Amino acid sequence: MSILDKLHALIDPKLKDTFDKKAYDPAKDRAWVANRLEATKTQFASTETTRGGGKRWWQLANGVVAFSPTRRDGHPLVINGQTTLFIPSERFNDFLATMTEAVNAGEFDKEFEADSTAGTTVKVKTPRAPRASSGEAGNGWSEERRARFAATVAARKAAKP
Repeated sequence: MSILDKLHALIDPKLKDTFDKKAYDPAKDRAWVANRLEATKTQFASTETTRGGGKRWWQLANGVVAFSPTRRDGHPLVINGQTTLFIPSERFNDFLATMTEAVNAGEFDKEFEADSTAGTTVKVKTPRAPRASSGEAGNGWSEERRARFAATVAARKAAKP
């Protein structure tokens, strides 16, 4: 085996994609989620309705908070296999403080980096239901309408000099 063969054996053109891929920095996602958690804490403590600040992550009903956090890209943040968590309202501030600690400690980095195109996050356009047939032809105009249209086209052609 020549030296050039050894050199060629070390070259891998498949590594180009790995080389071109931008390294993921979870600090941006951590900061964004921590900021949204603080906003959620402020909104929850406020007695007035809040304006702006984006969509709320929580809803309160019957003393229970339904909490549905999202990632920076807008996809749901999966926690314990669920996208919506139910927490007693008197414990919600404790939950937010603990979650903020976990986010800042890097506990959710795998969820931030995970591919969000798997499962139900992909929006699939469903085909429209076909129309019911309206006549013998079943493909659009009735025979009467076709005859009137043909007469109109013929009249236009006859009117041209």
